[in-house]
Amino acid sequence: TGNEKAVVGIARVASPPRPDPADRDGKLYVVDLVPEKPLERPVTLAEVKAVKSFADFPLVRLPRLSVMPVTDEQWDWIEQRGRG
Repeated sequence: TGNEKAVVGIARVASPPRPDPADRDGKLYVVDLVPEKPLERPVTLAEVKAVKSFADFPLVRLPRLSVMPVTDEQWDWIEQRGRG
């Protein structure tokens, strides 16, 4: 999120993807998100990058993404780190 560069909570995708009206090239898409719950503490991008099993994680390779697939193992790790 923003300047913090951390996972801060859980959200649910609430709409199908649609073209981003701000993208003049028509290559980008957006979805609506509904916040579900915050994590007790942010999990920083630096923490995620320090774990070798996250080398193929889209957030590590393309840090501007805000919606991406996450494996069960990756999500378990993020949730565990996000507990105070």
